[in-house]
Formats: sequence, structure tokens, C-alpha cells
Amino acid sequence: MSELDPGATATMVPSGLPYFTDADPSLSRSAGGRDPLGLLPVWSAFGRRLVPNLASPVFQVNGIKAVVLIEWLALQKPIQSLLDRDERVRGYFRLMEGLIEYWLFRNNRPHCFGTNSLTAAKGGFTVDTRTTKTVANGLFQYYRGSCRRAGFLADDGTIHLGAARELARIWPQKAINELAGALGDPLKTTVALVPAVHLEGTALSRALDTVFSDEALSTMLREELFGQTAQRQLALDFLQLRRLTTPGKLRLDERIARLASSELRHAIDCVQWCEPFLLVMQDVFDLLRASPGKRLDQVAAELKHLHARIASRATNFLRLRGDLDSRRMKQMLVLAETLAGTSVPATGATDNARLVAFMREMVLYHARCMTERARDPLVLIEGEVVVAPVAADRDPADAKARLQAGYPWMNDYYLNTASSLYGQVFKDAQ
Repeated sequence: MSELDPGATATMVPSGLPYFTDADPSLSRSAGGRDPLGLLPVWSAFGRRLVPNLASPVFQVNGIKAVVLIEWLALQKPIQSLLDRDERVRGYFRLMEGLIEYWLFRNNRPHCFGTNSLTAAKGGFTVDTRTTKTVANGLFQYYRGSCRRAGFLADDGTIHLGAARELARIWPQKAINELAGALGDPLKTTVALVPAVHLEGTALSRALDTVFSDEALSTMLREELFGQTAQRQLALDFLQLRRLTTPGKLRLDERIARLASSELRHAIDCVQWCEPFLLVMQDVFDLLRASPGKRLDQVAAELKHLHARIASRATNFLRLRGDLDSRRMKQMLVLAETLAGTSVPATGATDNARLVAFMREMVLYHARCMTERARDPLVLIEGEVVVAPVAADRDPADAKARLQAGYPWMNDYYLNTASSLYGQVFKDAQ
């Protein structure tokens, strides 16, 4: 995920689709996907030590509340009786997403997805069980995982006990009955739900107003959304760093370097050792993609003046040995050893030879990543020559500039997300 504007407010509403870090091959049939080097499992594993529950696209606490509410309502008898077929459950979630996003939008509350659809349709907005737009699918796809990791939802369909009790107290039976009446035909037929018809001066609208107040579910959110005490404090610390107004606001890497936590010190160090080498991998890979027809030693010569700098990032990455024992991590450690010159074949080799060996090994590593996804590689080595079956989409000068500078970082390790939500959950955050 790219770094957000450090001046962005903690209650920002994304206007378009979120950035998809990794592509789902069942949904996207693009040539290579979003993560051709398989970096996501590594950086996210280290990020989860700092932010255990939240996914990168989750930027509105109202989305968390909405998912919990939708799941709780599905357990109430008048609604449950409508979900007598498995295929209706997904349709129910789409209808509820559209209904809630519409209510939030029309009542000037921060909503999550569907700005374009809601703005264009105004009071004529409709949603049905087959709607494919993000306004009816975003919460299900991007927010439910965070709710599950936080313990708000369980695999067996039950929800957080404290949330269930609070919703039972603040959500009246009349609102449940009105909702069941609104959902009946859209669930059983192809009739579309028109939220405006059911949200004008109704018990349903008043109940939504209560749930999406600052107070509702606040205990659960404050105590459990961010993880343990040290992780919750880290979200606050990062929020405060984001709010710095001094000239030359801190970059993401500088903010993370300023984080102080005795309990999470090693986890913070891991991020600082991890991300710079991931940038090296991505930038050298992009440079190779932009170099069809060149010999490997020619590409290496273009980077020779940067070797010491990028090799030091590889050396730091090797400090992560033993911190993550996944197959992908072990493969990346081999790459780091090759570049740093600590592997047996690289010992005593020239800088140019190490760069050539690193690029060759990375292309093989990339091919394995793509094979796992049943995809063709984006770059190959034939003999000593670079072959790019798919045209590059990045300016090689940009890749070289970041190899020299080491920033901006690609991944924020969920800290932007956690700090943004912290500012919403704790209104009094200083």
C-alpha cells in the first residue's frame, strides 16, 4: 500500500476504490497480478505484529459497526426466516450494505464505499441481490476480515457477546420488523431495494442513528479493535506523528523510526530492516522489465555505483533470519545473501558479479511466484539477455531514483489504517 498524505485527516472518506495489494486470481485474470514478487506475505506478517487486526482498505469505523450490525441482524428471527436458502445470505449482505451506505451518505456521516453511485442516484439509489458495485460489496470484501481478526465475528456465525447485548438493547423490535418488511421482496424476487422508501422518519432510520452515534459499541472498539495495550498505544503514537505540522513533514520511514515501545521495539526494528530490501527487490525487478534486449552485465553496470547502498539494505534484511520461517521468507533471504555477498557463491565476487547473480536469482524467484498462480512470468533471462514478454509500466529512471534514496516506502504495515481509526474511535486523542 502506498503511503497516505501525512496531512490527511483521521476521518477521511475514500472517494474511489481502495488499492488492492494482491490480486485474487479467481476475480482478476490480468497477466501478472498486483504482487509479482510475492512481497505481501512477508511485509504483512511483520505488520501484523504492530497492527494485528486491521486491513489496509479499512479506514472508517462506521464500516466495522456496519458489518457487526449486519451479522447481528441476520440472527434475529424476522430476518433469519428470510435467509432460508444459502444463496440468500450473500444477497442479504449486499442489500444491507447498500441500505447502510445510503443512510450514512444521506445523513452526512462518513461512509465507506460507493460515493459515485450514491452521488449520481441521490434519492433514487437502488440495490439488489446481484449488485456488483463496491457500494454493495466493499464491506463484505474488505471489512469482514478485520472484524473476524478482532474477535467481533466468529466462524460459526456468532458475534461478540458485548456487541450482541448492546445491539439488543439499542435496536428496537419495531426496527427489525420494518427491516424484514423492506428486505422480503428484494430477497425473494428480482425487485430492487429502494433505501429512501424505508428511511424517512422510520424506526429503522432512528435505530441506525443510534448505532452510528459515537457512543454505540465504543467499549468493544476501544478495548479490542487495535489489539493489546502496546499496539493500541502505537496507533496513538503514529497518529500524533502524522499530525506533525512542522516544515518538511516526516516521511513514513522517519515516522516509524521515531516510534518508541519497549514491548514492540523488535517488531518495529523488523519493519525497518524489511521494507528497504523489499524496495530493492521491486525496483531492480522493474528495471529489468524495462530493459528488454540488454545483457545482465549491462543492467548491473547501471547499478554498480549503488551496490554498496543496496547491499547494506540486504545485509539488514538478513537480520530477520529466524523471525519469519515461511518458505517465501527463506527464498528472499537467499536473494539478500546473494546481493550482500554472504552466500558461498558470492563470496569474493566483484560488485558487478553480485548484481548479476542477484538479478538472475530474482528472475528465477519471480518465475516460481508466477507458477504458483498459474501465470506466465513478466521477465525472463535467455542466456545473458533480458526478455520482457509483457511491456514495462514504470519509468526506469524512477526505479533508479528510489534505489538511491530508499524511499518512498511502498508499504505502511497497516499503521496509517490503525492511526486513522484510532482518531475516530478515541475522539479525545491528543
